[in-house]
Amino acid sequence: MRNGIATTEAEALSRLRRAAKEGDPYPLGIIDQQLPDMDGMALAREIKADPTISDTRLILLASFGKRVSSEELHASGFTDFCFKPVRQSALFDCLANAMGEAPVPQSTAEEREPSLLIPQRRKGRVLIAEDNPVNQLVALGQLKRLGYTADTAANGQAALDALEHTHYEIILMDCQMPGIDGYETTRRIRAFNGGFPQPYIIAMTAHAMTGDSEKCLAAGMNDYVSKPVVLGALAAALARGTEAKKTPFGNDMNGAGAGDY
Repeated sequence: MRNGIATTEAEALSRLRRAAKEGDPYPLGIIDQQLPDMDGMALAREIKADPTISDTRLILLASFGKRVSSEELHASGFTDFCFKPVRQSALFDCLANAMGEAPVPQSTAEEREPSLLIPQRRKGRVLIAEDNPVNQLVALGQLKRLGYTADTAANGQAALDALEHTHYEIILMDCQMPGIDGYETTRRIRAFNGGFPQPYIIAMTAHAMTGDSEKCLAAGMNDYVSKPVVLGALAAALARGTEAKKTPFGNDMNGAGAGDY
């Protein structure tokens, strides 16, 4: 990514407006919550109030321990936030989420996904292994819309601990987590799972590059969705997982998943 730096509110607005005028606008801005001349929320509101630069997607760099409400975040125009000090994996997720495709308008969504609008109660539990709290909320919302009951685990170790006392039929596994990443967590699950039947593991990764599916397969994962996760793609992966649980063998990454369980 090409990048620029501004140390004040005035400099930030000047750089954004100049870049837009030159036909090379900034698609993304990362704003500190506490700036020398004004707070980050106020700067975000100024950016969103200017039609020449309002398309810039914004990430809030929040001070550790500071409360950030989702209502205030969205009202100010932010797409996501990270706490300082920023972990690389958290920043990567924020960038991927912010630069993902714009949400489909509701009218279009109704035309494309009519079967997803009225959730049916699904059997079985889903575990979301994801360290980013915003991504957890998004995944929980998507699963609720699809009729699934879900729990969350903030890292790989928490996911392993959860599996010791609860049987999850499907796990949404973030590949990039601090400590034990999704690949190693999956390998440990496949090696031992407390006597429960093996879960169907769907990888979630911001990496959409050649070789990623093979890496997920080698770790023992069954399926693969790219971040930001689109509702239709998630629904399809969950459906493959549900179907695969009925037939324990013959899974592959292009169909029901990868790996015997």
